[in-house]
Amino acid sequence: MFLGYVLVAFLFLGLPLFVERGDRYVGYGYDPQIFIWAFAWWPHAIAHGLNPFVTHAVWAPDGVNLAWTTTVPGLALLFSPLTAAAGPFVSYDAAAVLMPALAAWTAFALCRHLTRALWPSIVGGYLFGFSSYVLAQGGGGHLQLSSVFLLPLVALLVLRFLDGDLDGRGLVLRLGPALGLQLLMGTEIAFTMTLGLAIALVLGAALVPARRRRIVALLTPLAGAYAFGALLTSPFLYFLLSDFRRSLVGNPDGYLADLVNFVVPTKIVYAARAWASPISAHFPGNVTEEDAYLGAPTLLAMALYARGRLRTPGVRFLLASLAAAVVVSLGVEATVEGNGLFPMPWRLVHRLPLFENVLTSRLTVYVALVAAAMAALWVASRPAGRLRWLLPVAAVLATFPYPARGGFATGYSVPAFFTDSAYRSCIPAKAIVLPLPIREFGDELLWQADAGFRFDMAGGEIGPVIPPSFVTPGAMEDVTEGKPVRASQAGIFRTFIAAKRVTTVVVDANQARLWSAALDRIAKPRRAGGVILYTVRGPTPPCPS
Repeated sequence: MFLGYVLVAFLFLGLPLFVERGDRYVGYGYDPQIFIWAFAWWPHAIAHGLNPFVTHAVWAPDGVNLAWTTTVPGLALLFSPLTAAAGPFVSYDAAAVLMPALAAWTAFALCRHLTRALWPSIVGGYLFGFSSYVLAQGGGGHLQLSSVFLLPLVALLVLRFLDGDLDGRGLVLRLGPALGLQLLMGTEIAFTMTLGLAIALVLGAALVPARRRRIVALLTPLAGAYAFGALLTSPFLYFLLSDFRRSLVGNPDGYLADLVNFVVPTKIVYAARAWASPISAHFPGNVTEEDAYLGAPTLLAMALYARGRLRTPGVRFLLASLAAAVVVSLGVEATVEGNGLFPMPWRLVHRLPLFENVLTSRLTVYVALVAAAMAALWVASRPAGRLRWLLPVAAVLATFPYPARGGFATGYSVPAFFTDSAYRSCIPAKAIVLPLPIREFGDELLWQADAGFRFDMAGGEIGPVIPPSFVTPGAMEDVTEGKPVRASQAGIFRTFIAAKRVTTVVVDANQARLWSAALDRIAKPRRAGGVILYTVRGPTPPCPS
């Protein structure tokens, strides 16, 4: 079953990498470069005896705490053998393709536990693993958010304990590593998973009296599992908590689920075509964060399953869980086609620590999980007939992806200067390099990863928080933001170079006109391997042209 899901994931996400010309990675824009860099960094740091949690390879010489970035150490280390064999680009692409397949597989296992039937479980696994949420986040290159395969697994482990299939020790030994791995893959998902688990247990105790005693018995091993997970990830937790951030790392109020989005798809879904665009254009956020879509066939299957079973404790629990997931995903206010209607309960907590950095549109992943389970249960409960087959097929077709030409992929090109060993002498070992363009306008993270971290960079956007010394005074911020600098503003570069002890400026030859007039006043330019070099401190090393 897993291989079938892998094939589907490859067709959706992996095939465009081979069909289109040129080098491409899974995802849109700059964000995937963070994960490619991370897949190179974590094994490199450990192999060279460096502290992997605090790096000075980027934002040098200040450095940055990686616990507060989306560098997915859990995945980077799991895929390190592939990284060693084929490089971080291949390793990242493989992970990006596998995440939806893994999510589908674990959702299949959860549905199999609930339904005891194969075909309904296949449907449920697909509807979660290739849901609007997973495809939007995975196709958008948000690996830390598409890595949700542990959510169904955690639910399955808890259910097995409640059913008596696992004792407390068995739960701790299985759930603890799962919780630790989720923390190392994405702190936001780890937090919202904990919140969702707490809400589910409260709803279960309230709505399913027969399970109440077992839910109470669950609390002790559950605490033990969290303690075990914390022990396994204690180095990461130390750097996470010792530098605790209260400042916002995003704008959560701008990313809310739109009620209409549960029915109306965005442009990444084939069923949307042209008719849905005028509606989805009003949804808050952007296309990778507009993840609520379930589709009419799935909603119909859920309604048919709930009809006539409202007095059943299990169905009441599922409906209450669904309602809770929808309510929290709406965020601070209910929104219809971008128009705020009235405040929602999330407004009471959205400025609290941890809550303040949750983009509630992403909580639709829990809506998708409940919806997949209910759809699978309906298929399992339906007598043999056409509807039992037609509705699941319609549900799959209604969520079938339709990305832009070229698929969920972005083209890139790393200059030969970083890939050809002939140019290694051009930059002294561990020199601090200012790469231009910088941040989201450039490919500096790919440059450094491909070069094997032979140099540090006075830049490198691997997270939402930029060290304060890179934005003050204003002259620093101008360079950090990659703004064009005129010849008369050469002093801006001099200020930055002195403050960050930059030895070499490396400029993409295709964009050199933005900075060459100013940099030419500081040092003599040299062309090499598709870049332009300026040695701005120390002796000029030999370098082939």
